[in-house]
Amino acid sequence: MELMTKLKDIIPWKRKSVETQDVMSLRDDINQLFDRFLMSPFETGFARAGQGLDMTETDEHVIIRAEVPGLDPKRLDVQVRSGVLQISYEQEHEWRDNGGQGAGRRYAAFHRSVALPEGLDTLRAEATCKHGLLMIRIPWSEEAKERSRRIVVSVE
Repeated sequence: MELMTKLKDIIPWKRKSVETQDVMSLRDDINQLFDRFLMSPFETGFARAGQGLDMTETDEHVIIRAEVPGLDPKRLDVQVRSGVLQISYEQEHEWRDNGGQGAGRRYAAFHRSVALPEGLDTLRAEATCKHGLLMIRIPWSEEAKERSRRIVVSVE
């Protein structure tokens, strides 16, 4: 309904000046609407893939979990570069039906990045994927473990 409110605000017959940011915001809303509409018939997990991405820090590891439903885990590309974890996926599929009368092509890709905290030993990072959940564990370096310590809070 936010889209309708914006449309009402910039309708020309109200004789009201239109702000540039209103037009840009309306454009973005319409683009999102078309993206959702056009992706839904072909959705096989690509639109949702990588949307759920969270990072948890423990005393031993940093754990990143990414939802990648419906994707082939062997085609996932996971890299750490300059302190940034990058997860990407790309797939292309072409087909022809009965006697070459019809043909189609589908291309899907996604890319997610997350900045990592300093002090991780990325050479010992491990990644597993099970039931559409990609889990990446990166241990803290020994230096980082030594630099941090738990502070006991006293209660008065």
